[in-house]
Amino acid sequence: MAEAALISGLLSNLAPLIKDEFSLFWSFKKEVQKLSSTLSSISAVLEDAERKKDKDKQTEDWLRKLKDVAYEVRDIMDDCTYEDLRLQVNRRNASSSTRIKVTNSITHPFISTWTRLKVGHKIKDVQEKLNQISSERQTLSLRESIHGKFISRWRETISLSSCNKVYGRDMEKKKIIDILVNNTSGACVDKKLSVLPIVGIGGLGKTTLAQTVFNDEEIAKHFEIKIWVCVSDEFDIQLVMKAILEEEKAEARSEELQKKVREKLSGKRYLIVLDDVWNEKFDEWDRLRSILDCGSNGAFVLTTTRKRNVATIMETIHHIQISLLSDEDCWLLFEERAFMCGTPKTPNFVDIGKEIAKKCKGVPLVAKTFGGQLSFKSDINEWSKIRDNEVWKTSQNEEESDLLPILRLSYYELPYHFRRCFVFCAIFPKDAEIEKERLIQLWMAHDLIPTVKNQEVEDIGNTIWKELCWRSFFQDEKLDYFEKEICKMHDLMHDLAQSVMKDECYMLDANSSNDGLKREIRHVRAIFDEFVKISAHSLKKIGGLQTLIFIKERDDKNVIKRISLSVLKKELPTLRVLELGYYYVQYQDLHYLGLHYLGCLKNLRYLDISGNKEITTLPDSICDLLNLQTLKLNGCSKLENLPRNTKDLISLRHLYLGECDGLKYMPREMGQLKHLKTLSLFVIGMKEKDGQLDELKELDICGSLTIKNLGRVSDATIARGVSMAEKTSIKKLWLLWRSNDEVDDNERKSTRDEKIGEALEVSTMLKTLTMNGYKGVNLPKLVSPIIPSAGVFPNLSLLKIFYCPKLGRLPPHLKALKYVTVWGECSDELLYSILNLSALNDLFLCGMGKRNVLFGAGYIPSSSSTLADNNNNNEAQLGGVRSTFQSLQGLTILHCKKLRRLFDEGMISKISGCQNKHFTNSLTRLTIGSCPELMISVEEFVGNLNINNNSLQRLYIRECPKLVSSEDADDFMALLRSLRARLGPEKFNVDILLGEE
Repeated sequence: MAEAALISGLLSNLAPLIKDEFSLFWSFKKEVQKLSSTLSSISAVLEDAERKKDKDKQTEDWLRKLKDVAYEVRDIMDDCTYEDLRLQVNRRNASSSTRIKVTNSITHPFISTWTRLKVGHKIKDVQEKLNQISSERQTLSLRESIHGKFISRWRETISLSSCNKVYGRDMEKKKIIDILVNNTSGACVDKKLSVLPIVGIGGLGKTTLAQTVFNDEEIAKHFEIKIWVCVSDEFDIQLVMKAILEEEKAEARSEELQKKVREKLSGKRYLIVLDDVWNEKFDEWDRLRSILDCGSNGAFVLTTTRKRNVATIMETIHHIQISLLSDEDCWLLFEERAFMCGTPKTPNFVDIGKEIAKKCKGVPLVAKTFGGQLSFKSDINEWSKIRDNEVWKTSQNEEESDLLPILRLSYYELPYHFRRCFVFCAIFPKDAEIEKERLIQLWMAHDLIPTVKNQEVEDIGNTIWKELCWRSFFQDEKLDYFEKEICKMHDLMHDLAQSVMKDECYMLDANSSNDGLKREIRHVRAIFDEFVKISAHSLKKIGGLQTLIFIKERDDKNVIKRISLSVLKKELPTLRVLELGYYYVQYQDLHYLGLHYLGCLKNLRYLDISGNKEITTLPDSICDLLNLQTLKLNGCSKLENLPRNTKDLISLRHLYLGECDGLKYMPREMGQLKHLKTLSLFVIGMKEKDGQLDELKELDICGSLTIKNLGRVSDATIARGVSMAEKTSIKKLWLLWRSNDEVDDNERKSTRDEKIGEALEVSTMLKTLTMNGYKGVNLPKLVSPIIPSAGVFPNLSLLKIFYCPKLGRLPPHLKALKYVTVWGECSDELLYSILNLSALNDLFLCGMGKRNVLFGAGYIPSSSSTLADNNNNNEAQLGGVRSTFQSLQGLTILHCKKLRRLFDEGMISKISGCQNKHFTNSLTRLTIGSCPELMISVEEFVGNLNINNNSLQRLYIRECPKLVSSEDADDFMALLRSLRARLGPEKFNVDILLGEE
């Protein structure tokens, strides 16, 4: 890792330990202060040394020796920190009779003479090494410089997606679209599959250009199917096929995948983008081409590549060589970012900015990066320093190799903490999607995030992530399918990170050898098969390993593995991050695996054993991991309980228990985990000795929380208080009232559920609320900690209700509620209140097996009796219900076995008397399925649902044999045929027309 960044991180972590009189460093205060002083004096010249090391071998060697010693210092810090934590746990757990003895051991640590001598010897040894390194620096003529503390100028008002305009590519975009749509290339039209490559050096915007083409409206209308595939360095045909099928995690043989691909593409006019192709083997491409060559005339593959050889192999149409940007376009791209964080747009800044833009050599990535960097610098001298740097003079050619020194200049302009966070990402493979939450937790595990008073470390990590995105060190930030924030690194930025990390990151695969295992390695990604082959002797070479991430081999068919974790205890005691990758690898013998050995990894901060579907318990030794910050157990479906001493994980901040469906209870005293921020599941047990819900009061949980078996909450727990009104950081809450094996007793449980719900006091700052199995009438009490007035719910956007048959009307003023699901029987009052949701966008109704009519006028109260507050608006009311779902776009009705009508006569009459005569204005998606008794008249279809306007984009009706009455049959069928003609087969699926061509 970058030496300057590493030393600055060590110093920032060392300072509070020296000041803390309860720290074990107190016994060696003078020695550690001297150590810190020496490191500080060396740190002053590190900036100059890092910039010189690429040209001066002597400086590079000096930095390498310094880095090795710095890691030794950190090992000493880790040993003492662990001992501190152990004593804190002992003191907290001690009975009153032994507390004085334990307190004395903290005030006077290292009572053991042998232990004190051992630590003292280590400190003396590294001090001598540092003295030698400090004296050597005198011969290197290094200048001192000052780096400030963590200061962020990031503004939350800045949108990372606000700067997405593409400059200087209009002509190339138009040319490509003309070729794809009109075949203006003059290529032979009898070829079914056409291939058009886009060629250019790294950072020139090939992917961006392809994306603008891919997302163009004309392209969307012309092609039946559009698919984007990121290929990258390794040309793996199976991965390409899985990406085409959108089944990247599916296990299937090559022949099965080929069959599925052809089924999907056969006879279709499709567009497939193969982004970032490096393969120069004609046979490999020919194999893939033969699989894809099954579409109709006009099917296209658009590919991006840096290599002209690749383009020549693939092309059926002569490739597009994209040009460098003009100076003017480079300036526009630079300007867009450079003045968004407060830098004044004065003539002086503009003039210097234009000079810098000219030096960017027409490469968009360089212009974006420096624009983003300088947006945080409001000193004109800082801009001048960038403009006048000698690196511009040494990089005159339009080659990728000349871009790295320029990008390295932007790297050196980063604060130290940004540098160390950025270069750590060299551990990820090229083109990898990097999940922000996971990345921040990995940064935390390696102490890469600086501490700032009164700020949570995750919040600081989030700011660093955003700034690295803004400065273009990360890109393509977006939400994935699970609404997790992800990003990527441009290939050149990945190359930059690797050039800084050098030998610290290592990929252990079939092409690796034991000779590649060097002492400098700190972070390893390993194919499982290859790791188990390594001898203990070879592992000793990398005794300072800090990260070990197991991954699955590409062609591995889930072969069962055998491994003993004892090797980690013996050879890798400094490990901080361990991802075992159970989602990808199955284990033959869990006893042989030896999970109990994990307790010996006392420096471990991050442990992921997700996806292990065999373990029922975790070994108690896990609770010896006192440094552990993140524990991921997602998908351990047979796990029945957590260790009883889980409370001893004193540093734990994130505990993931998603899909741990077998978990029966929580251990006691979870409330003692004062740093816990993530607790995805809390299960209420059957026994009083199990962990109780009121312990959540002591925790500041963020994000998502599921509470299972709420019906088991005892009267004693309610008396102690279970209110969650102050848990404003929880945005998604699942309330599951009873387990599958509980006896249903509606009458008795209805009153009790309401009592629990009243005591629960859920915060109205929630965005998502799911309820399952609630037997009460009234919704659990919603309390706003910010706006005391009851009934104000500003953020709730998604509400899911499962099997809550008595639940009454929703509270008023749900202004943000857009998505509602009701599954199972429900009350008329609940449906009525849903009709009054002004912002409702999507309504999903399922499993109402007893209901004959969905929306009836009979159960609508008078307009003055219920939602009188709603009468403030100017909308026409129908006996208390709005004339329309103003915003409703999606309506789904499934598995309502006795449902005969959507609207009763009274409701139809009321709707007809309304000014616009429609139940909904802008329905775009209608799905009705498995409603065997349902009948819909043309009047309802056209009049009430307003289905014949041009807003409808998708219609799905299946297994509704009585849908059309005999008197309406001709008109109804004509309507369906016209909709089928307009929507096309992909967006129209009505089974009563299946017999027609």
